[in-house]
Amino acid sequence: MHQHNFKISDISDLKKILQSDEISHSTTHQSLLVQVFSAHNKSDWYLTIGETIKEVYPDAVITGATSVGEITEGRIFTNSTAVLFSFFESAKLNLFSYCCQLGEEEKVGNALLRNTKLLDDKIKGMLLLSTPIANDSGKIFNTLATSSLDFPIFGGGAGDYANERETLVFDGEQCYKEGVVAVCFSGNNLQIELSTCLGWQPLSKEMTITDVGDVAVKTIDNMPAFSVYEKYLGIKADNNFFQNSLEFPFIITRNNHEIARTPFFVNEDDQSIQMVADVKAGEKFRIGYGNPQTIKEESAVLQHQMCNFKPEAIFIYTCICRRFLMQDEVDFETLPFNAIAPTAGFYTFGEFFSNNSFHALLNSSMVTVGFREGEPITKAESSNDTLKKNTLIDPYTNQHNRILSRLIFFINVLIEQMEEKSLKLKVLNEQKNEIIGIVAHDLRSPLGVIQGFSELLEDEMKNEEHKDFASLIHTESSNLLYLLNDLLDISKIESGKLDLKRKEIDYIALIHRNIKTNSFFAQKKNISITVESEIEHQLLSVDEGQIIQVLNNIIGNAIKYSYPDSKIKIKVLKKDDQIITQIIDQGQGIPKEELENVFTMFQKTSTKPTGGEASHGLGLAIVKKIVEGHKGQINVESNQGKGSMFYFSLPIDSCFDNC
Repeated sequence: MHQHNFKISDISDLKKILQSDEISHSTTHQSLLVQVFSAHNKSDWYLTIGETIKEVYPDAVITGATSVGEITEGRIFTNSTAVLFSFFESAKLNLFSYCCQLGEEEKVGNALLRNTKLLDDKIKGMLLLSTPIANDSGKIFNTLATSSLDFPIFGGGAGDYANERETLVFDGEQCYKEGVVAVCFSGNNLQIELSTCLGWQPLSKEMTITDVGDVAVKTIDNMPAFSVYEKYLGIKADNNFFQNSLEFPFIITRNNHEIARTPFFVNEDDQSIQMVADVKAGEKFRIGYGNPQTIKEESAVLQHQMCNFKPEAIFIYTCICRRFLMQDEVDFETLPFNAIAPTAGFYTFGEFFSNNSFHALLNSSMVTVGFREGEPITKAESSNDTLKKNTLIDPYTNQHNRILSRLIFFINVLIEQMEEKSLKLKVLNEQKNEIIGIVAHDLRSPLGVIQGFSELLEDEMKNEEHKDFASLIHTESSNLLYLLNDLLDISKIESGKLDLKRKEIDYIALIHRNIKTNSFFAQKKNISITVESEIEHQLLSVDEGQIIQVLNNIIGNAIKYSYPDSKIKIKVLKKDDQIITQIIDQGQGIPKEELENVFTMFQKTSTKPTGGEASHGLGLAIVKKIVEGHKGQINVESNQGKGSMFYFSLPIDSCFDNC
């Protein structure tokens, strides 16, 4: 095998290369593979390159992709075109290319799989190039990688310098803006060696992906996905989101391997984040950052693996994240490979990697592929010696990344200390909830006795002063019993024992029944309660008792904080797949600066009940937990002096949606 790598600026450069001695003298070959990786995203450029090569080598297999950095002789070049010539003495090549629009990935993957199985020769490896921004390339790759193939798969996703979703792949004759190109290698003497490394380390607390779409994360810990990048990194949802966030991918442990998932775009409507590779609901992750020292060390491990393999050519498919992080030092991890064998490739929007032990569409990673035909050739000077000679040792130059590595180490130590303290606090909180539950449960029984006897005494007392004492005992014991019941609810919820007993109910009928109950209390203040509903019936799958508790609490608060002779309006409306319930009062309202704490335990606002009713600041915290337990959301709007509107949503299960 003979490998020759070039950088060209125009077609005249390519014609000179084709006429050069090193190319024109390579006449004794079975197959020729030409890979083209370019910053240009116009089809005419690739087609002209293909036609020019075919004039000299009509049987050449040509493939390529747009890139975000071109690697030639181990060095990065930008806004250029890399052309890689691989002359195989005995190996055979088969090229397959497909147009693949979004939604057709599994179909295309299965078509490629069928075509590979029809080949007579034993396949030794597959080069795969795709357009990951235009389709879900992970589905194509997974269709192949999970089908018990006994050969490695490698390659990358086409990139785009301007990040305007203008990527393409090339099969020598046609360009695909939505497509996939594959080259299968076969031959008894052909040997292929695959390696990969990451070098990114988790920095943030652990979070959970709670809802996903097509190659997108919708929610994290039940909050809009983008809020994570806004909260922890101060990144805005604008056209610069990709450049600002690509150094901070999700770090996920999958099949005992750490992989990264890089965010690409923000959907400003729902604040979901589009990824370039698959993510799964329920997966836990941490936001990560690349450690330059670790990246160099892991790259050195791959270099020594290649030294031992003794390849005749090395191809590198590495993520734009690494180039962005390492900046001027990015060649430090790629250049040493060129001391082993001619090295070239491109910076990608995702890397394909599949061998006998692991397969994944990767992000933020580097994939190195060594090719050799026949037995390794022993050189007079070993590749290890060559590596040492080519390694620049300077204790003062380009060492800012060493400082960055120390800072990352420092941050990781702080995170470990915080997580250790958090675990201790979690244990203490569980113990606290258990004690509260025991105490509240044991006090509830005697308080019930006190409440019952005080009511009996109040009826029997003839002395008015004693009657008032008994009434006071009854009132205060009732308030205390109410508090104990809330404490029991909080302790159950916080300990994860919110047991929802769901059943199908008519939610609108439930609203009307609840209003009848609460109207009894509202009459004491001459407050009227009315309902406005867009729908007459709506079946929901909920815990009826818990939802009654939500309504009782919010409507009860509206009565408690409203003025006598006022009105409370309840509106029920349907929006998308949610039922929204609004409780609107004409009370005192809540000061703007206190709104963010209304759903926090034991937090009271400065607003006082208009009838001297008791309030202990637990009810709304319980309500929030119940609503969120039903996968809904709750919020409040208020205008001080004019009233408040509490509103909450409950999702509609499609099997109960009769509207």
